[in-house]
Amino acid sequence: MLKRAASSLLHKNMISKLTLTKTEQDVCSLLKDYSQEYNQSMPQKEPLMLRITGGWVRDKLLGLDSHDLDIAVNAMSGEQFALGLSDFLNRHHDIYGITPHSIHKIDKNPEKSKHLETATTKLFGIEVDFVNLRSEEYTTESRIPVVEFGTPKQDALRRDATLNALFYNIQHDEIEDFTGSGLEDLRRGVLRTPLPPLQTFLDDPLRVLRLIRFAARFGFSIDPETYAAMQDKNINKALEVKISRERVGIEIQKTLQGPDPLLGLKLIQEAGLDNVIFYWHSDPAIIAYNAEMTEMSEHNQAYANLNEHIALVIHRLPRLLENFSELRAKYMDKTFKQTFLLSVILAPFRGIKIIWNPQKALNRELSLSESIVKDGLKLGKTDSDLIGRCVETHPEYNNIVLNYKTLPRSEIGLAIRAYKGQWELAHLANLALAYCLDESSLGQYQKFFKYVYDQNLQNSHCLKPLVDGKALSKKMNLKPGPWMSRVVSEMIKWQLDNPSGGQEDVLEFVREILLVDSSV
Repeated sequence: MLKRAASSLLHKNMISKLTLTKTEQDVCSLLKDYSQEYNQSMPQKEPLMLRITGGWVRDKLLGLDSHDLDIAVNAMSGEQFALGLSDFLNRHHDIYGITPHSIHKIDKNPEKSKHLETATTKLFGIEVDFVNLRSEEYTTESRIPVVEFGTPKQDALRRDATLNALFYNIQHDEIEDFTGSGLEDLRRGVLRTPLPPLQTFLDDPLRVLRLIRFAARFGFSIDPETYAAMQDKNINKALEVKISRERVGIEIQKTLQGPDPLLGLKLIQEAGLDNVIFYWHSDPAIIAYNAEMTEMSEHNQAYANLNEHIALVIHRLPRLLENFSELRAKYMDKTFKQTFLLSVILAPFRGIKIIWNPQKALNRELSLSESIVKDGLKLGKTDSDLIGRCVETHPEYNNIVLNYKTLPRSEIGLAIRAYKGQWELAHLANLALAYCLDESSLGQYQKFFKYVYDQNLQNSHCLKPLVDGKALSKKMNLKPGPWMSRVVSEMIKWQLDNPSGGQEDVLEFVREILLVDSSV
């Protein structure tokens, strides 16, 4: 179990009573007024009782802003309530001064953790979701539960953590803690499941990733019994079988872009979940085809090395961030942070390929690191391409850093050009990886970085041929054809080696190339 003091004192300074903003007060007053009218007009039915649920209560108690208003309704569906509220607003427009917005029904989508229909509308300028209180029952085959109307306690107990199971009763203006430990766990900064953790995670393994994300976001610790359950081998298997790669990707993306992704990675690594979280594909047919056509021992060995490598990165990277202000400044950007960390931790997969499309005759191989990002975490093509490129080129790039003084200017420029405008990120990722293996490498990387700027090579990706294709064809008196691609590449290289050269100089160089090329 990882015990860690919170990175902030938010939970220690937890406020005892919620202070609503003016907009929140207006929303709650409206909901109380409508509920009162409904209850008076329907005395034979169960009285309406409304509660704000989800992260809003937690965040408000921590003194944080929250715009996530989820309203749990006890006596009807969320859509029924929203329609009644809309009618109430139409009849009392002069009192509240707002016109009801259209009500959008969000259908059930279990793969996106939407197990019931939800009605969403806008009140006083903010979006509000309505859904009925519910209970859930799971099977062993799926994380998609059988959902029924439930009591407030049943709704609280089905949640991922006690501190996420707190409700704010709108009618009574009070916090409700049906688990009995949510308020205390929030005060102490402890993540604990409301029900026994092993069964909670077997029912829905996505809760494992959510708790890790919350720990990394708030600097909370995870209750020892809860963390021990995360390490159960059956949970590892359940994550693979029950959770879509899209859902894994969403949670990992939020963790890596959060305030303390290294804590999230440490929890993943120590729980032995890295093998299933950073898996390389979601399609069983693709996986089976590769197992049949490819020797997988290299792949398996890379996964065996991954856990130890992540532990090394977690150990060394904080010191680099502390000592290297330029990286620390870039690390504040959440998009940079995600790409940077994946480029560093996926290094064990360098040089390993998979067949990503058995139907293609050509270009059907993909680096394993790129496949992990694209098909395992479901991030975009731009992300997977850059991360895969950083992972695959580290030995060559490191060699350039070590020997740049003896290399032609073009070799350095072409290496920078290959990162397609993301050279600085690639440089820092390569630096971090080199530093994790040898801390003395920092100085050499800093010298190389300065040299690139001194030589004005940092924007090598923007370099265009001094003579475009049409003019080149005319000047050489040759029809456009395959020859142009090779010649243009040689022109770029020549321009990198001759930064002060002009059009006539480069044309003379091209003529020399063509003289010795009998294929043109």
